[in-house]
Parts: sequence; structure tokens; C-alpha cells
Amino acid sequence: MNYKQEYIYSPKCYESCGGYCCAGFTNQHFKLIRSNFIALPLFDIEYQEYLKAGAIDGMEMAKKSEKFKLKGGQTFTIHWLHCDKKGLCNPHQNRPLICKLYPILPKVNAKGEIIGFFNGTIFDIFFTDFSHPCTLIKEQRKNIEDMLKANLKELLKNPNYIFIFKVAQIVVEHLQNYIKAKFGTYIIDEIPSNKVAEFWSQIEMAMVLRRAWNSDEFISDINRAYEEIAKIWGEFLQVEV
Repeated sequence: MNYKQEYIYSPKCYESCGGYCCAGFTNQHFKLIRSNFIALPLFDIEYQEYLKAGAIDGMEMAKKSEKFKLKGGQTFTIHWLHCDKKGLCNPHQNRPLICKLYPILPKVNAKGEIIGFFNGTIFDIFFTDFSHPCTLIKEQRKNIEDMLKANLKELLKNPNYIFIFKVAQIVVEHLQNYIKAKFGTYIIDEIPSNKVAEFWSQIEMAMVLRRAWNSDEFISDINRAYEEIAKIWGEFLQVEV
């Protein structure tokens, strides 16, 4: 990943939304998720490039790292940065990929072809375009999708990043399906007003306790995604015995 690359160009968009994307995702119904910082996930391949680029001042080291093993022994690590910069990150070009691509992420197939898009964080996947707090989604979605289609071509020649986007999509879909099974929908606009507090409480618990992802189906989907990508590109994750 080239940390000098900008994928979305929309200067001063923060003026139209109060800097929503960097302000911390506050929610009056959340009791455990803190809003004074944002947890940013970086897979190991990006984290190494992030450190090589010089990182962001005050965010030189991950607060937490988690290692995961696939059924074939392949492993990958996710590093978590805690960001409380509220948009004042320095140097700005060293923002992690999830920030550079906000507010949407690409849906990709195993070949690295973009086949669609989805909202870029697990806090945003319950909004329609109309109710989304980000004005880029409301007013410029087509433009930012076109930017990403053009600017992600080189990155999507790397199977590691194809896998990253596939994992993100699987994580999102399992969380949405978990909430839909409880409420009949995962769209906040479709929730009765007397159920809104319960809706967000269930989302918070699903994320904090990882209830949406503690299933054989989720593990199977992640393994299948890796196998499909490796079948085309060759093995790309290190195997640990």
C-alpha cells in the first residue's frame, strides 16, 4: 500500500457533517462502547506499511493485536489503533486505509474486481443513504464510488487486500443478519420508536461480546473467502504449524 495515495478527494466535506467520521461514534444508548476514541483495524500487511510511512503522531503503536488462524494453518493478525485525533491527524496522509476509504468500502470478488459497495464501518451499516450522517453518502455516493473504482485498481492486484475487503464484508453481513434475526430488519429507520433503545443495545452487545461472529458459519465464510482467493492468486498468508 502506498500511503501517499488518496482514494477519495472531497476537501472540507467535514464542514457539512460536523466532522462525523472523526468525532467519535457517540450513541446515547451505548453503555460500554466509549466515544472518546475510535478503534481502527489494520491487518498486519497494512500495519507494517503504516509504521514504515512514519505513522501518525501519538499513534505510533497499536493498543492491541489479535492473531487468527484459518483451518489450513494460515494466520493473519489485526492491529487496533486507538484514535482520538478528531480529524487532526498528523501527518494527514498517514491515515489508515479504513479512514482513507470512508464512508464506503468495496465489495470484491476473489479476482479483485469491485462488484459493489457497503457502508464503511460497523457503526454505519444500519443507516439508509437518506438517514446516513455522512453527507458524502447522501449527496455524492456515485462520485465516490467512481473514485474508488479508479483509484483502487493497483491495491486490488494484491491478494492480501482482496482478503481484507472480503473479511470486512463478511463481518458486516453477519452483524446485519444477527440484528435482522432479532428485529426483522437491520435498518434503524424501520425500527419502531419504542424499540430503538433495545435495537442499539443489542448492536452494542453483539459487537462487544462478538455474538454476531461466534458461529461456525462465520468461521466457514472466512475460510472459504481465503480459499477462493488463494485458488486464483496462490497462497499469500504464512502457515503456522
